[in-house]
Amino acid sequence: MGLGLEKCCCLIPLRLGTFIIAIWFFGLYLFYTATGFIGVNSIVFYSGQKSIAWYYISLLFAIFICIGGLAGIIGSLFASRRFAKAFSIIVWINCFLSALVYIISLVFMSAYSQHTIDSCRVVGFVGIGNPQHDITPVQLTSSSYYSPVKYPGILTEHATSEDSCAEMTKTFTIAFGVVILVVQFLQVYFAYVVGAYAKRLSNGARHHRLHAQQIKDFEESRYHMSTVY
Repeated sequence: MGLGLEKCCCLIPLRLGTFIIAIWFFGLYLFYTATGFIGVNSIVFYSGQKSIAWYYISLLFAIFICIGGLAGIIGSLFASRRFAKAFSIIVWINCFLSALVYIISLVFMSAYSQHTIDSCRVVGFVGIGNPQHDITPVQLTSSSYYSPVKYPGILTEHATSEDSCAEMTKTFTIAFGVVILVVQFLQVYFAYVVGAYAKRLSNGARHHRLHAQQIKDFEESRYHMSTVY
């Protein structure tokens, strides 16, 4: 995996490139996890409304990749073969699992978009300025005259009209899908870079062991020759 790569992005040395990639993974998934726990991550919140188990699965997955990023930082800083190899494996696992996680999250949001719209109508669309912690789906009255009271300091202060919520939900779903597609392509390339660096460390260690063995064999042969003569 990544055996033909000599540089990251054609100009960055593999070790530095791996270090930057490790920071990217660590920072990105730490941010994803933190925003999920404090209730401002829309994709985690809305996909978790249908399944509380899925809410925790997506967060545990992000924590796992975050730990992998930390292993990559250690592996590239100290040229550790074990940490670099572990990071390489985790990055490849992430390429497949993250695609699965994000696709399932998008399916949940698309299939149950009405839940998202109903929640938005009552508490507004979840985001940095509107954190929400209760992921229980909102149950609205069927009355056509229903309209949440908007007042600062109460749960419904960010309440929004149904049309606006539907538009925001659609826009967010499309934008998130596009962003994830780009991120997935980047992560596959990053996996090749990290794999190339891990392979280089492994080959270097193998070369040093072989060189040491050759020196040992040479010294032993000299010793035997001296005892014969």
